[in-house]
Amino acid sequence: MMIRKFLGCMGLVGLMCFVSCRKDTGITESEPRSTILGKQLENPYSVENMRKAYASLKEKQEGQRVSYEARLLRDSMDIQLTDYYVRFLIENDEQRNLLLGDSLNLSTVPLDVEMDQDENGFFDPDTDIDQAQWLYTSVPKEYSFHPHITYEKLEDLFLFEESEADERLGTNGVSMNFLYDLEDEALLMTDNYEKVDDYDTQHTSNRRRRRVRPKGYIRVYNTQTRNLDPVVGVKVKTRRWFKWGKGWTNSQGYYRVNRSYRRSVRYTVVFKNTKGFKIWPSTVSVSSARYKAGRHSKHGHNINFHTHSKGWRWSTVNNATVKYFDYCEQFGIGKPHSNLRIVANGKSGGGAAPMARRTWGWLGFRTNSDLISFFSKMTISIPLNKLWIFTRLVLPDVIVYANSDQGTKHVFSVTFHELGHASHFRKVGSGYWVKYINYIITYGKIDGTNPYGDGSGYNSGICGVGEMWGNYISALFFREEFNLISVDFNRDWWWFDEEEGWFNPGFLKFIHGIYDISTADIFSCLTKDTDTFEKLITKLKTKTIHDEQVDQAFNRYTDWP
Repeated sequence: MMIRKFLGCMGLVGLMCFVSCRKDTGITESEPRSTILGKQLENPYSVENMRKAYASLKEKQEGQRVSYEARLLRDSMDIQLTDYYVRFLIENDEQRNLLLGDSLNLSTVPLDVEMDQDENGFFDPDTDIDQAQWLYTSVPKEYSFHPHITYEKLEDLFLFEESEADERLGTNGVSMNFLYDLEDEALLMTDNYEKVDDYDTQHTSNRRRRRVRPKGYIRVYNTQTRNLDPVVGVKVKTRRWFKWGKGWTNSQGYYRVNRSYRRSVRYTVVFKNTKGFKIWPSTVSVSSARYKAGRHSKHGHNINFHTHSKGWRWSTVNNATVKYFDYCEQFGIGKPHSNLRIVANGKSGGGAAPMARRTWGWLGFRTNSDLISFFSKMTISIPLNKLWIFTRLVLPDVIVYANSDQGTKHVFSVTFHELGHASHFRKVGSGYWVKYINYIITYGKIDGTNPYGDGSGYNSGICGVGEMWGNYISALFFREEFNLISVDFNRDWWWFDEEEGWFNPGFLKFIHGIYDISTADIFSCLTKDTDTFEKLITKLKTKTIHDEQVDQAFNRYTDWP
């Protein structure tokens, strides 16, 4: 069976370590255990090593003053299996979903290796399984293994937690102080001991043992205001050995994970938003964007994304998307699908809303040449040798060119525009969108100078209405976001290219100025049968008593096709 070495795909250089499989696997003894990143660590949490540490600790504590009850509990303690350290061979999305349904924390790399500062191994649950790969985790001893998923029990573990009834007590009613001593002894004996945080060493020994839940702020630099803005609604994950935690940033960018630790942990920011959408790092990535912050204090870690960081574009597109959803509520227009897959592209092109996952197939993108033609006209390049990744693993809904050189305002503008298309798509459906896509493929200029043709091709009205709407809604939300509102209508919207192309988006700007037509009214006119400018005008007139103002707005422009 072919097993993908997933780490190699990520360009990581590691040490080949061949270890024979142990038990309960159905895998041959000669198969390598894994390709790992660095030094193999001796596992302090194995039952075997915990028993050794227990014997050593009892010997060291002989003669110390310990209460009779504490000594009785300590001396009667039996180190037994609580969890298994396991790996699963995942061969398809169905198997992945079964494990995720069991709320398992999965890693693409072994949990008992010394990793690079910039690596963490977190498995992205949104990754489509294209080839078989090993995933690592720990499971309680009572865990019911799925009969059709190959697994291997790598080691028996002894893991402990505080009692829910009394935080001073842990497994089997033994004092947490003793269990902490036991953990320290096991770490020492396996050469994994790490001093506690400096903050704690300034306090008493009891304070030194204190476990805390990491917390902090995630922020991104706004090139317009020159301030640090909160990164809203993203996940922060932490891990130390077999203990995982997670939290989500709030409207202030503040997070606090759901697990407490005694020592430093690894931090990762995962750009999967509480609103449901996900940011992907490129058109050929195999998983959603994640920033690996490395190991830091157990108390927490603040992360500020400046323009030199790849996290800047992910954070800025994330924030623009959050704002777009909020403005949809404010102006009463339909939101896009909540589970959007948005590529924050940092290398080429502008923006696009192919809604590829929802239009891929014989009606939409039927061949690779269709894809290449469409994206070249959008000035978005996909390496030919990576096209299979795009078509089998990515298929984004929206692509935003988010290079930091162009700044926050530009990224917000492009994001608003493309998400305006996503709202339109959800209203009209894939059949309408396929006509939109095929118009661009057929009539757009291949050099990207005019992806929308001259407006004379078949289904040009669908493209014209769509682009008019995208430009208008982007300008409106941009106006709100950057406080560009003017009481003088002639001076308002000064940045807006109202005569762009042959679809003249300024038409909707003037419709917006008719007092009894709202943005929600305009959006309500964008139905499946609104495939020409004439039909749009007819529908708009049903929203107002000022038909003549609709005609005047249209007649301001003389280059309609």
